[in-house]
Amino acid sequence: MHANLLDIGDERWDALLATVQHDVDHLPAYLAAHDAFRGGVSQLAVVEDDVGALLVPLRIQHSDGGSLDAASSEVRSAPLFTGGTSVEWRREAIRELLMFLRRRDVASLFLRFHPLLESSVPEFYRYGAVVKHGPTFNIKLGRSLDDIRAGMSKSHRRGIRKFQAAGYEYAPDPDWEWLADFHTIYAQTMERVGASDDFRFTLDYFERLRDTLREHVSLWMLEVDGVLAMGSIVTECGGTVQGLCGAMNHEFHKEIPHIGTYDAEVQWALSRRAQNYFFDGAAYESLRRFKAGMTEHRPVAVSARIVIDPVEFGRQCASWERAAGRSVSHADEFFPPYRQPGVSLGGESHVPECSADDHSATIRDLAGS
Repeated sequence: MHANLLDIGDERWDALLATVQHDVDHLPAYLAAHDAFRGGVSQLAVVEDDVGALLVPLRIQHSDGGSLDAASSEVRSAPLFTGGTSVEWRREAIRELLMFLRRRDVASLFLRFHPLLESSVPEFYRYGAVVKHGPTFNIKLGRSLDDIRAGMSKSHRRGIRKFQAAGYEYAPDPDWEWLADFHTIYAQTMERVGASDDFRFTLDYFERLRDTLREHVSLWMLEVDGVLAMGSIVTECGGTVQGLCGAMNHEFHKEIPHIGTYDAEVQWALSRRAQNYFFDGAAYESLRRFKAGMTEHRPVAVSARIVIDPVEFGRQCASWERAAGRSVSHADEFFPPYRQPGVSLGGESHVPECSADDHSATIRDLAGS
């Protein structure tokens, strides 16, 4: 069993993904778009032998104190195992991954898991802390639209009827003709809700998704009297459809029943024979109630925090405490704790890895805020 790191341009990346069930967050083109926007470099950690393989998309970053930390590249870039591997093999593969990262002077590893993909989460318990973040929401497809709607709340069914009666047409824009308009209302939406810079995506970012993800991504739009009322970026990969980013023209904020757009995407997902329509978690109670009214399937979001080099990890924590004048937070609140924002150890501000609400909601949810 041996481990190595593949760069974004390595042809083996796509070849290895073809051997496992994965989502869009594992695709090198998707991660390259995020790397270009946010900075950093994604790589694929691979542990393999003639029995199977463990695949983990990672970004390895320097800390101000000089050490390295590794984290899942994006929110759903979960570890993946090829099929047919035993529990013992998976444990050994995880151990080999950690040893490989230790040899590269990596002090900590933060892993995000995908609520719909099998990543053998129990096997990570022996190596670090596994934290549950609360429910996400998913509609299991493979049944009729009537059955899916019957499982929704009365208010949602009423909203769908209202959406249909108004004659709204929310559908993919196959030529992405509305992209510039979408970016305009997206930027306005991010400004209105006070989104952080991490989510203020540029037009270039959206163009990258369009040009590199191709069949995995589509632009959806709802036009009213020649004006873009709302739009979304929707992804499809590995049998899962999900909304990535959403934007609402504020002039139509209270006019359009938002549930109608979800319903249209569910219909499209059914036509594509997808297995899941995934719409993530919820950052606040009203959004949780809205999403809970759509489905009873609520898989829990989970992440893992692993200390690879206890000595270096402790040194970094101590340095942070001296600079901050207080103790580091619990590992389930922010990991690694010395990357909390707002404190510098003599260099640039720390780059956050994970806070407790890291899995809370998709960017698309901000459109309805």
